[in-house]
Amino acid sequence: MKTLKNVSFFVFVFLALGFSSSLLAQTPVSSAEDEVIALTYKIWKAENEKDMATRNKYISDDYTEFNPSYSTRIEGKTKNFNLSDANGLGGTSLADEMLNPKVQVYGDVAILTYNFAGVIKDNDGKVRSNKAKSTRVYVKMNGEWKLVHANFGMDPVND
Repeated sequence: MKTLKNVSFFVFVFLALGFSSSLLAQTPVSSAEDEVIALTYKIWKAENEKDMATRNKYISDDYTEFNPSYSTRIEGKTKNFNLSDANGLGGTSLADEMLNPKVQVYGDVAILTYNFAGVIKDNDGKVRSNKAKSTRVYVKMNGEWKLVHANFGMDPVND
């Protein structure tokens, strides 16, 4: 009888562990790819809502950028923000979408490439599309992804 109780107990523990591990296995685990894409959308949202504290939190101080507005690399988060904030005056983003995203992860470095498709309404009420070819480089620092570099190239068929 004692042996039957021991066997029953072990069978119960085995089943309980098996059931709980299957529940745990069903919990979605966020991948680096998902995290980087979600972070990019979070940065866009912060920029659109003019929430500079959130934007600043996810961008490295030594951030660099190439973009079609300037012929040289822009170095440093502060310099980049001063220029982009001044250029961003006037107009509202109506939509921002990431098309064909691809994330390549190499340890604590992630490279996100995508085609940007957006719609902007200017101060005169004119609505226009905004398209670009984009690359963003993220580095995991102290357990959090930070944007360290971006390269934005205008789509040759922009309106």
